[in-house]
Amino acid sequence: ATSYKGMDIIDASVPLSPSLLGTFQYNGQNLYGVAVNSGFAYIITTTTSTTLCIVDVHDPQSPTLFTTLEDLPCEGRATSIAMHGTTVYYSCSGRFGIIDIKDASWPSPQLLGEYTAQVFDFAVDGNTVYLASYAQLLVLDVSTPSSPRLVGSHFIPIAVYDDFYASYYLGIAIVDERVYVASYGLYVFEIPKPTSAPPTALPTSAPSTAPPTSAPPTAPPTSAPSTAPPTSGPSTPVPDGTPAPSENSND
Repeated sequence: ATSYKGMDIIDASVPLSPSLLGTFQYNGQNLYGVAVNSGFAYIITTTTSTTLCIVDVHDPQSPTLFTTLEDLPCEGRATSIAMHGTTVYYSCSGRFGIIDIKDASWPSPQLLGEYTAQVFDFAVDGNTVYLASYAQLLVLDVSTPSSPRLVGSHFIPIAVYDDFYASYYLGIAIVDERVYVASYGLYVFEIPKPTSAPPTALPTSAPSTAPPTSAPPTAPPTSAPSTAPPTSGPSTPVPDGTPAPSENSND
């Protein structure tokens, strides 16, 4: 938890009896928001300038300053901070910023991009950030961190009170594809599902070409009628060597 006095680390393992484990202060400055990931606490603070403090909390009884990123773009005081992956998001009364923290081996965090708006709180949903701004909900696309762009907005009808503080104490949360914004009332917004492209019909295949019709089977050619071997004449007795009787012989 953060306060005007610094950051407190509390053991809440026994919910009915929480106990203080450690504290952290940064040059006596007011701390306005904290996010914790993998043994490091990311704190946003504003006094004369806005600073991101990264605190090693592996030993919760002795938190130590790891590194800082000072003079962040900000108008007014810091209001909120959150993490998504290796990216830290922060907001001020007049600015929203994106910081790359990479991993524990970096020499220093790097400011990637910013967006000018009066932001009191925000919620991150993937590459979309919902900003609770003055009398409106702003929707940013941060898929390109160096160039966050406004993709939607919605008026929050609290400006009718003509009371700055009615819009100042804004809270925001995302639950089950709905955005909840609180400020002297609760407003619920549905997160539209991305419109999917109409299914593309598969290309119509050319009608299948039947294999060429084979010629009907050809009957084997009819053979010419077999020619019987020539009928031989009456067999002639084989001469037995006896001379045939002469027709002119005299008796």
